[in-house]
Amino acid sequence: MPNHTTENAIHDSPTTDLDDPTFHLDVLDDLVYPADCDGSVPLASDPDDRYPYAYPRDIACITKAWLGAVEADIRPDQCKRHILDAARFFLDAQEEGGQWRQRYALDGTDRGIYRQEDNVGHGLRVLAHAVFALDATDALATVDASFRERVIDAADRAVAHVRDDLFDPNAHLVESTTSIHEGRIESGYTLWVNCVFVSALRDIERALSLLPEESAAVEDDIHRFRSHLEGGVKRAFTSPAQVPRRYSPEGDLDTRPDVTLFAPFYFDLEDLFDDALHEAANRSATALEDPEIGGIQRFMGFYRDFDVHQHGGNGPWLQYTAWHAQYRFANGDLDRGNDVLATIARYANEEGHIPEHLTTRRRFEAFMENEWDTGLDYEKEFDEDVLRDVSFDFIAEELGHMREAYRDLEVQTNDRDVVRFAMPLAWCHAEYLTALLTRDAAEA
Repeated sequence: MPNHTTENAIHDSPTTDLDDPTFHLDVLDDLVYPADCDGSVPLASDPDDRYPYAYPRDIACITKAWLGAVEADIRPDQCKRHILDAARFFLDAQEEGGQWRQRYALDGTDRGIYRQEDNVGHGLRVLAHAVFALDATDALATVDASFRERVIDAADRAVAHVRDDLFDPNAHLVESTTSIHEGRIESGYTLWVNCVFVSALRDIERALSLLPEESAAVEDDIHRFRSHLEGGVKRAFTSPAQVPRRYSPEGDLDTRPDVTLFAPFYFDLEDLFDDALHEAANRSATALEDPEIGGIQRFMGFYRDFDVHQHGGNGPWLQYTAWHAQYRFANGDLDRGNDVLATIARYANEEGHIPEHLTTRRRFEAFMENEWDTGLDYEKEFDEDVLRDVSFDFIAEELGHMREAYRDLEVQTNDRDVVRFAMPLAWCHAEYLTALLTRDAAEA
C-alpha cells in the first residue's frame, strides 16, 4: 500500500473507538428507526442528512455485520433482534410479485427511482440472515411460526421472479441494472448482480433447510435454479483472461477495473472462481486506490465517460475500502489490512463517524464546473436507460438532496482540502465492523 501523506486527513491516527466492534454497533443502533409497518430498519444515514431511506443493499450488508457479531458473541441478543426486525420489515415491504426495490420509506412504501433488480437478492439475504441469527442463538423454535411461514412464502415468490423475469436462459446469467452504481455502467450481465444472486440463493436455500416447517419443494426449486446460474457464472466470468465486471446488454466484454471486482470475495464464492477471485480483487485494489487520499474508488474517474458519475468529485468510498481490508485479513495479510483500516480511520470525524465518500477541493471544483453547472451530472444521474417510470416528484426530491450535499461540500472546501459526504453512513460502519471481525478470526 502506498505511503499516503496525512496533511489532508481529518486526524492523524485511528481512535480507540474505531478498533472496538461495540462502537460501530452503537453507531448502527443510532440509525435504526421503528417502522410504521412491521419491524424496524437502519436508515442509510441520519434522516436530516443525505439518505433518509432504507436501502435493501445497505441493510443486507448491515445484517451481515450484525450476524457476524452474533456469531462472535458480541451483543448477540441485541444484534439478533435487529436482524429479525429488519426481516419483518422486508416481509411487509415485498411486493406480491416477489420484488424488492431500490429504497423504502419507514412505512414500507417504495421510494426507488432506479431499477436495480438485484435488490431482490438483497432482500433474500436479509431473510436468510434472520434465520441464521435465530439458529445461532437457539431461538428458531421460539420465534412465531407465522414468521417462519412468511419467510418460506417470500423466498418462493422472490426466487420465482428472478428465475422467470430476470434470468436469461440463453446467456445463463441474470440481466439487470444494479444497486452498486446508478448508471448504464452497471447494466447488462454484471459480475455484481450475478454474484449477489448466487450468494442469495445459497443462503436462502440453507436457511429454509433449518426451519421446522416443510419447505422441501421450494428448496428443490431453488437448488435447480441455483445450479444452472452457478454454471453460467463460472463459465462467463472465469473463462476470460481477466474477470470482467460485466457483459454489456449486447454481450460485449467489459474488463475495465471497477469496485465490483471484489464481489466474488465479498460473497464468498471462491469455490466458483478459484484463483480468478484473487486476480479480480487485486486488480481492483491496484487500479482503484486513490494515489492522493488513499482508499478505494468506485471506478476510474474519467468525467467525459457518460457512464461515470463523479458525485461531487472522484475519490475513495470508504465502505468499499473496508472490503479491501476484509480481503487482506481473510487472506492473512494483517499488516496490509491494518494499513487500509488506518486510512479509513484518518478521515473519521471527532466522534469516530465514517463518511461515505471523500474528494478534494480541486476535484470538487472541477466537478461543479464541468458537470453540475453544465447539467451533465443531471443527464448521467437521471438517464432514462436506468430510471423506472416514476413521478418526477421523486426525481426533484433526489435533485434537492444532491444540491444540498454539494452546498455542504462547498462550505467544507473553505476549511480543508479533503471533504466528506454523508456522515455517519451506516453501511460504512457495518463494513468496518465486518473487517474487525474478519481480523479477529484471522488472528485466532
